[in-house]
Amino acid sequence: MSTAPEASSAEERPGLIGRGLGVITAPRATFEHVVAEPRWIGILAVSVVIVAVLSAALVDTDFAQRQLIEQQRNSVEAFGVTITAEMEEQFEQGLAVAPYMTLGTTLVGIPIACLILAGILYGVGSGFLGAQTTFVQMLAVVAHAGVIFALQQVFVVPLNYARESILPPTTLAAFVPMLDGESFVYRLLSGVDLFYLWWLMVLSIGLAVLWRRETRPIATTLLVVYAAIAVVIAAVRTTFGF
Repeated sequence: MSTAPEASSAEERPGLIGRGLGVITAPRATFEHVVAEPRWIGILAVSVVIVAVLSAALVDTDFAQRQLIEQQRNSVEAFGVTITAEMEEQFEQGLAVAPYMTLGTTLVGIPIACLILAGILYGVGSGFLGAQTTFVQMLAVVAHAGVIFALQQVFVVPLNYARESILPPTTLAAFVPMLDGESFVYRLLSGVDLFYLWWLMVLSIGLAVLWRRETRPIATTLLVVYAAIAVVIAAVRTTFGF
């Protein structure tokens, strides 16, 4: 079995910007190039920096910090803990470093998550599907699919500035504000983000190109896994009240 599409000529190979835009506008053609010539460091670095900088900038605003403290209070009280003056002081102190913590954890966490996801998918492809691919090819596919998350921050952060809110405006819950915010249904819908669905579709296309498979069954499997995770998270949040 062939490991990947044949590499195209040098004149046809898109650069970093071309690949980034291609993931959005023409994912299948772009992944054909990515699989043929797997490059991942540049696209991952750019995406991670965009997400990290925009996320930290949002956390550094007054309204975001007020809402973060409120979330911390609600989370602690959900477990039956009474908020003390000392805990309030700790919350306030944590806000001073929150933007830097957000920046640092994003810069470190996303590449680690990318490596873990690539490892899992590589194992699935090699162990269950018999795909003759390399880990670098898989890592390149995962890294390029992550462009969607960078685009998400470019869209969401300015919108959250205007709304003065840290709640994501692109979840299904945003379309049903009349629902009780404490209900299971609301929490379930708040766990389904339109950009995550887009990312799953783009990732499915990349995996289909890499594994030489149909996109539909891959996308269906990933969506089922995502839905199952959303249900579990919603059930836990509803049970514990956070």
